[in-house]
Amino acid sequence: MTSTYPKRLIEVDLPIRAISSHAHRESFVRHGHINTLHLWWARRPLPACRAVLCATLWPDPFDVHCPQAFRDAAAEVICRFAETVRTNKQVAELSAAHWSRWRTTDATRLRPSEPTAWLDLRHALLDFISDFSNWSSSSVPAFLGAARELTQAAHVSLGGVEGTHPLVVDPFAGGGAIPLEALRVGADVFASDLNPIPVLLNKLVLEYLPKYGHRLAEEVRRQGALLRAHAERDLAGVYPVDPDGATPIAYLWARTVRCEGPACGALVPLLTTLWIAKRKTRQLVLELILDRDSKSVSFRVVKTADPRKVGQGTVRGGAATCPFCAFTTPSPRVRSQLAERHGGAADAQLLAVVLARPGQAGRSYRAPTREDIAAVRVAERTLEELVRTDVGSISFVPNEPISPERPSPNARGLSAVTRMGMRTFGDLYTPRQALTLATIARLVRETKNEILDDANDGLGVAVQLCLALALDRVSEMCSSLARWNSSPKMETLVGTFARQALPIVWDFPEQVPLRNVAGSWDGAID
Repeated sequence: MTSTYPKRLIEVDLPIRAISSHAHRESFVRHGHINTLHLWWARRPLPACRAVLCATLWPDPFDVHCPQAFRDAAAEVICRFAETVRTNKQVAELSAAHWSRWRTTDATRLRPSEPTAWLDLRHALLDFISDFSNWSSSSVPAFLGAARELTQAAHVSLGGVEGTHPLVVDPFAGGGAIPLEALRVGADVFASDLNPIPVLLNKLVLEYLPKYGHRLAEEVRRQGALLRAHAERDLAGVYPVDPDGATPIAYLWARTVRCEGPACGALVPLLTTLWIAKRKTRQLVLELILDRDSKSVSFRVVKTADPRKVGQGTVRGGAATCPFCAFTTPSPRVRSQLAERHGGAADAQLLAVVLARPGQAGRSYRAPTREDIAAVRVAERTLEELVRTDVGSISFVPNEPISPERPSPNARGLSAVTRMGMRTFGDLYTPRQALTLATIARLVRETKNEILDDANDGLGVAVQLCLALALDRVSEMCSSLARWNSSPKMETLVGTFARQALPIVWDFPEQVPLRNVAGSWDGAID
């Protein structure tokens, strides 16, 4: 049986070099991109998805079986687009790579009745796909309008019913790149997944955003600001401001173990480095102050004039070296001690406090004070009381196991923390972090009821989902597996997922998510 079904553009050609270049640049987009909604490992580049969908939905005009109706419609659309390129500065800049084509394209050149023009029409469609795959082109009306007209023309000319759209089905939609781009180019979409996280993401991207648009964005900003104000009120006692007006924005901690050297038993903070800041203009380190009577270590922040004289940390390869007796407690024993204390985040030692001072650029640092420790104790007591009196259907602090008793080989990225005794997701957080995140989660649950929605059209649920995704972003930065970056370029906090695993972090920063710091609530909402 001879097929009369026309080949699609993707079967004959694709501007892969240009698409790859656009996909690379798109990976650095930080605002207005779906990858900022939630971390997703297997995120597909939007430019590549957009280009592949266009080339899959549109037939090849040069194919002998291509409907003449599509050639006629495509030639008309391309000619109008070329005229827009010649008259619209923004579109011209986005189409500069193919300016020679758009400058000379007109109805005479693309007369669809002549076979010699069909090949030129194919090249014009491929050039359009190349320009449209640019991230900056994705919301430009000239590109969107042309792409949707071409999709509709292809659908109708290939037997689709007038007034309907082609259906793109993605049964494993993941982060939602393919269904989002299918909507963008004028198709209807059915998306599903086995994992509940992509189901939520696609519910937001494919349903709530098109339905509510700017109204949803405005309501998320408004409710996000209200939630922050309520959280600051509820957590005022656990994040105190310094008497001189300086505002703590992060606290630096280290897990601890007992030295197992003969007749020692000192409390050893696990430090990977003594450095806090390595800028040329500011080189700060932690100085250990040893109390030989109590066998404990305290710290102060000092400037160093000679970086070569800065000592090593106390932990290397998982083994801890005691600063008092120089005995090295081996890695298995360090792991065993931490496992007995569920990873040691709850009783870690405070090393230093990172401050923002009014009218002063950059960060400043100081040693911890009694007030800092007292605030931590307040958080611990508050959390204990809330956990004890909580009667909700889910635990106040997440108690789900990180991995099953018999994890699959694919769960090996979780073994580093589970070997350290972190069995539940709640073990990944200090008590104050858990209290803060649980407080925000409670406020998110209450948000839906506070939104006045006279039309009862579900806006409250959509806003609540956005706030929950913002909380997820905060929790990724606000855990005991985050890291403090003291590189010469910046001093900042790095989130939990530097790679696709939960690695153990011996010394970690505790950020204050309600203040202006990396991973803050305001940043997540933005």
